[in-house]
Amino acid sequence: MSNSILDLEKIHLSVNFLTEVISKIDDALQIKVLLFSIWLAEQSGDLANPLCLADFYTYPEFTDQLGNTALEIRENLLAALRANIHAGFLIVEDVDLIEDGFAFFLNSDRGEQALHLQGNQQYVPLDNAQNQPQKGLIRLYEENIGPLTPLIADMLKDAEKEFPEQWLQEAIQIAVANNVRKWRYIEAILKSWKEEGRDGRDQRHTEEDYKQYTQGKYGKFIKNR
Repeated sequence: MSNSILDLEKIHLSVNFLTEVISKIDDALQIKVLLFSIWLAEQSGDLANPLCLADFYTYPEFTDQLGNTALEIRENLLAALRANIHAGFLIVEDVDLIEDGFAFFLNSDRGEQALHLQGNQQYVPLDNAQNQPQKGLIRLYEENIGPLTPLIADMLKDAEKEFPEQWLQEAIQIAVANNVRKWRYIEAILKSWKEEGRDGRDQRHTEEDYKQYTQGKYGKFIKNR
């Protein structure tokens, strides 16, 4: 017997919602993301509050169900959000900008008012465009490590100034290969290369190098992850 017991006191559905919304959606991912969007708005205490892509990553217990890899999760989440926007359940100034962190809203009377008042703004804007990392690095980080926050953006921007682009790419790839998706781990690799030199070999796939990064001086970044 399944252990998935329904707590009916926490479930509030209406006939209109089931017939006018849920019954019109055939894709399970789209339904999951729509229901979670509604829940996120309810948790904020104001159904007119803006939502953004990073809000979903705050709950890995949900996003981990959307795919097997960080890239697959991101693609499925974006596809489901776009499907709900095209269906009219969510609204946004420009659907193509949601992956860059721009706000969207539930399609309600208050949601429409909030969209009109806010306009096309990022939900968690960084200081300004000049202080943001390059888009390629942002995408690489989000697809492999996690959502970009203002703090992480600042650290990536600083890292861009200090380390070559190829080093950043390879350090992120090493973190993914070793399943240590933490910026501190990536940063430790970069600083080591800067202080001790880097031999340029492909360090991502050999057993010897795996031990170097998991059992050597970077081991503390793997423990208790």
